[in-house]
Amino acid sequence: VSQNLVTDDVWVIEGEMATISCRVKDSDDSVIQLLNPNRQTIYFRDMRPLKDARFQLVNFSENELRVSLSNVSLSDEGRYVCQLYTDPPQEAYADITVLVPPGNPIIEARDEVLREGNETEMTCTAMGSKPAATIKWMKGDKELPGKPKVELAYDKMYTVTSRLAFTVSKEDDGVPVACIVDHPAVKDFQAQRYLEVQYKPEVKIVVEFPQGLTREGENLELTCQAKGKPQPQKVKWVKVDDEFPSHAVITGGDLYIENLNKSYNGTYRCVATNTVGEAYEDYVLYVYDAPTTTPLPTTTTTSTTPASTTSAAIISHSHGPQDSRAGEGSPRTVDHAVIGGVVAVVVFAMLCLLIVLGRYFARHKGTYFTHEAKGADDAADADTAIINAEGGHTNSDEKKEYYI
Repeated sequence: VSQNLVTDDVWVIEGEMATISCRVKDSDDSVIQLLNPNRQTIYFRDMRPLKDARFQLVNFSENELRVSLSNVSLSDEGRYVCQLYTDPPQEAYADITVLVPPGNPIIEARDEVLREGNETEMTCTAMGSKPAATIKWMKGDKELPGKPKVELAYDKMYTVTSRLAFTVSKEDDGVPVACIVDHPAVKDFQAQRYLEVQYKPEVKIVVEFPQGLTREGENLELTCQAKGKPQPQKVKWVKVDDEFPSHAVITGGDLYIENLNKSYNGTYRCVATNTVGEAYEDYVLYVYDAPTTTPLPTTTTTSTTPASTTSAAIISHSHGPQDSRAGEGSPRTVDHAVIGGVVAVVVFAMLCLLIVLGRYFARHKGTYFTHEAKGADDAADADTAIINAEGGHTNSDEKKEYYI
């Protein structure tokens, strides 16, 4: 036989109202009644035999008997019975489940003041709930895993405790840690506290003057900036492995040295200290030569001295630590290496030209014969030869030889 009587289970928060509905699909004028978990009649048709004013008739008709129960408590939880007097009788069951929200969550921290790098522990407790609540941890916008513990009390109430352990950093200072409770009876139920993290100082050295290279005769001004939590109370300047210049002036975090010279070269360190620890930053001072004006070479200069001067300059600048500010604001100087190279090429070209000319003159040097004594070879004596030679002069106008 198909069931003609239906009802629904009910979930209700403690202290609120529950409604039980007994419905008939096809009315045949049969009697409907509602019984409590102890099988006591609450309503018979539209009459209430049970002397409990919290039960009130909401609706009665041929197809439905609807009853409300106000101010629900845990004792009201159980299985309620809808009966329909047919042949045979029919029953439908409505289970009432009472939800008890937990109390306000409580966060407890092992350490009130935290230090960077240390591990801390927090606990969150949600008491007196039914069913047991679940707890989620959030640090900022990041979820962290906790370790829950569920305890059941004698009155069927649950207490849930979650433990969270994590290591803090200086970035966690001021970040909220939230314990979020999830339960069917409540939404957005949470407690939070803000982290207070102490961390050691952060140190930064700022060069106030000069902005370019540090040269002899100039002044140096450095500022040491230090911050931390708590704020550093002690800031000091030291020179690593050496003593400070006698006329150096230190005012708080400022260091001032005038009339620099190369004996001041070295590493200057700013040290800041607070209750968490200390930190430092170094500044390496390298004093360069004072700037000089170098005259430009003329076109008639043939000396190779600038090349050797350039080499000496390059060697002298290759010693000692490199200044990170090299090239910033430094004056333009003549490139002696280029000048020396040009002069060397000119001298080499002149030497090559002289060698070529010498070899040319050497190849054209020798003995040359003319016809001025022509006929002298056939003469019998010297006088005849002279005569023959002079006779040869008669034809000298016709034959002439030139040497160019």
